[in-house]
Amino acid sequence: MKRSRRTFLIGGGAASASVLAGCLGEVGRSGESNPSDNRRAYASFFTLSEFTRAVVGDTFEVDNAVPSGQHGHEWQPSIDVLPTVVESDVFVYLGVEGFQTWVDDAVERVDVDHPENVALVDAAAGIDLLEYDDHSHGHTHDHGDDDHGHTHSHDDDHERAGEEADGRSIHAIDLIDSESGERVADAHADHWHGGPLEIAVGDSRTLESIVEDEDGETIDPSAESYSIDARITDGDAVAAIDGGGDHVHVRGEREGTASLVVQLFADGEVVWESPELGVRVGDGERGNDDGADDSDHSQPHGGERDHDHSHGDESGHSHSHGESGHDHSHGEYDAKFFSDPVLAQQGVRTIRDRLIEIDPDRESVYAGNAAGYIEELEALAERYDDALSDREHDHVLLAGHDSFQYLGERYGFEIHTPVGLSPDDEPSGSEIAAAVEFAEERGLEYVLWDYFDGPDLAETIAAEADTVVGTEMVSPAESVVEAWDEEGYGDYVGQMAEINLPAFRKALGAR
Repeated sequence: MKRSRRTFLIGGGAASASVLAGCLGEVGRSGESNPSDNRRAYASFFTLSEFTRAVVGDTFEVDNAVPSGQHGHEWQPSIDVLPTVVESDVFVYLGVEGFQTWVDDAVERVDVDHPENVALVDAAAGIDLLEYDDHSHGHTHDHGDDDHGHTHSHDDDHERAGEEADGRSIHAIDLIDSESGERVADAHADHWHGGPLEIAVGDSRTLESIVEDEDGETIDPSAESYSIDARITDGDAVAAIDGGGDHVHVRGEREGTASLVVQLFADGEVVWESPELGVRVGDGERGNDDGADDSDHSQPHGGERDHDHSHGDESGHSHSHGESGHDHSHGEYDAKFFSDPVLAQQGVRTIRDRLIEIDPDRESVYAGNAAGYIEELEALAERYDDALSDREHDHVLLAGHDSFQYLGERYGFEIHTPVGLSPDDEPSGSEIAAAVEFAEERGLEYVLWDYFDGPDLAETIAAEADTVVGTEMVSPAESVVEAWDEEGYGDYVGQMAEINLPAFRKALGAR
């Protein structure tokens, strides 16, 4: 797998660090053993709160921004979190654009308005991240032959996101609900963030689009020689398309799932098409958009989960067509390096070094705590190496979005998924059939499923594939649920050792 190098700078400048070092150093100097002394660190999701807590010990209170049971990547706050960030002494996050869009906004606003109040700690600083395009060869999407092994199911060969349309390279597209102004989904390269598009039977949703080229210029179908339309590629009895021009109407016909492709026209000719977006038609109201967690987290193997992945803007940005300054960049790099216990050590070292920089009086505390935790991570990495070194094959079928490419690269196996990179990507019937064929051709006995995606797709594939004897749950280690804590493996190391390692052993035939 090709690596694409990108080195991230640690957030927060030297001047900011020196000011904060003075503030932190003045608090609680009489006794380093006193718990926290009102110092607070705010981590943008569970894994970073784990790493930060391991380094700071009892010198800080550490808060996790994402509620228990919510997916760290796709969770969006229902209110502006900047006041909470600013009230903290340290904000720990991943400086990977698009991984957590609310973090992108918060860091920018801290840099501009509050640089003296908060020390920014980018735990991904210096880590050699993979580009999303590097993952595509491992997916079982049926999209026609291209450079990454996809097979197009379309009869025509129109351009896709990241390619040219009428002489302009398309960078991203946002779909906006005309009624609510909510961003329903956004596509970058060959995958969507957000979605699926939810519609009640007999109801319809009007979608406007904002298309951006590689120079950041907006292509406005309401004001230029362009127009948009859409087509249903799988499940045309479930949903239908009306309209065109500067918007499209998607109508729910009957309960079920379908796939939708947005088309960009120039002078009446199709010049570009989006990736496939899942459409879910149900008998009732659409899912809530207020960020509430409706899932029952007491059942770690529970069935359906109604994730709220609303991308509505909480920071005052407008989604109107005329705003060319809107940020449509949804990230090119896979942030989930922490699925590799070796790279996780590097993230911990980065947090340690940054904390020593801003609070040098406690260097020995941070260094000692980090050393102990890194030993745990080293032991975890050795367990994976020992357990997976003698295996039957090098392929894993994951019926969920892909959170484990770094783990696969570390230990020499490939992840194949019919879903893609986003928790909300919906596979088409042809993609599910391709996954079944993949399992049978390679004699795979187990299908993995992500707890936060649910088991339904894995069970469907297992029922269809003659070679599959069962399914196994994995965790992306981005969050935690109460049941795991009660069982004693809710922490990052516990999830990796007690949930993921046994599952990957079975999937790879290393038992």
